[in-house]
Amino acid sequence: MFKKLTLANGLRILTAPMQGTNTVTVFVMCGTGSDNEPREVGGISHFLEHMFFKGTEKRPNHLAISQELDAMGSISNAFTTHETTGYFIKAGAPYLNRGLDLLADIYKHSLLPETEIEKEKQVVIEEMHMRRDEPTSYIWQLWESLLWGDQPAGREVIGTEEVIRGLKQKDFQEYFSHQYVAENTAVVIAGNFDEQGGVARVEELFGDIRTGKPRVKPSVAEAQTAPQFRGEKRTIDQSHLLVGFRGYDAFDPKRYAADVLGTILGGGWSSRMFVRIREELGLAYTVFSASENYSNRGYFLSYAGVTHDRIPATVQAILEEYRRIRETPVFSDELARTKDYIKGRMLMELETSNAVASHVGGEEMLTGKPLTTDEVFARIDQVTVADCTAVAEELFRPERLNAAILGPEPETGDWGVILADFR
Repeated sequence: MFKKLTLANGLRILTAPMQGTNTVTVFVMCGTGSDNEPREVGGISHFLEHMFFKGTEKRPNHLAISQELDAMGSISNAFTTHETTGYFIKAGAPYLNRGLDLLADIYKHSLLPETEIEKEKQVVIEEMHMRRDEPTSYIWQLWESLLWGDQPAGREVIGTEEVIRGLKQKDFQEYFSHQYVAENTAVVIAGNFDEQGGVARVEELFGDIRTGKPRVKPSVAEAQTAPQFRGEKRTIDQSHLLVGFRGYDAFDPKRYAADVLGTILGGGWSSRMFVRIREELGLAYTVFSASENYSNRGYFLSYAGVTHDRIPATVQAILEEYRRIRETPVFSDELARTKDYIKGRMLMELETSNAVASHVGGEEMLTGKPLTTDEVFARIDQVTVADCTAVAEELFRPERLNAAILGPEPETGDWGVILADFR
């Protein structure tokens, strides 16, 4: 269970007390990411996240911040997505106030010194290179660029080297001032803590955040009318592929049926894609399916990593499973087993304070209405065989079909014919 309080200035406080843990996690989340960036400062959300650890007046440099984090024995990090930037500290329960004080300080008072900005540019670029050198990471960017092209939804969160090198101190100051406002901020506390005291401390530390209206992100253009393919050559030992469809956004009630369908197809060792592609055909070691949701878009896909000459056979097998589940209703016992799998996995995943804080905060930033575990389970339990069929019939259509492949020979096979053959 959790509680949500919205202050007069728009700041949101979410608390999730937990029994049986000695830890507490604090997440400070800002509803901004690469979707909110004009092209000329693309990647600034992620870069600004880095700069928050470079110093404040109270903690004048990176070492002062890192030493304080280490002195708590904490686990800390930050992240940036298309829609959210988050900062978190997980520590022993006695360190809650220290963690809150540090996060409030860097969130409100980071100095953003020009010398550190110039130095950090190369660090960000090296991170960019690292991500692009990791095929299992880069394939997702290839996929999103295929779906949404040259608009914020299709661009890399981290930006481009050219833009990163050209960013100036005033760019960070301007972006910080209009995006990091109370209305765009949520503070989440989960774990072993006194709820009343925790809320009071957040109000004290974060209550004076500047107010204002953050920049509204642009709408997403969805213009696909026929199957699409994108391949990129890369000298690697294994080819990586994603095959799927445009899906639902996070506000669509059908997202839960899509989640169930994704688990039936590729959510476990007994799932259809796993059994067919790994166990029966021996084409891949890793294979899975999933439904992913943003606030204004979504997709449904299957991933596999395969030997280069097995790409066409794997894609064909994936498409056959999509077609089969669209044309033949799922079995009732399969549906029941899948629901139990989803609920069991979710209960295990939410055993730790950082997982609870991330889940509650993530849904808050995505929809503004996070659900309790029981509420999520209720929606999963409501999914019927007919719902699964309806989602498959709506999503698994040629005009929504996409395939992205990363490998030495991504053009292996006649993709125009293979994808066009899906009916």
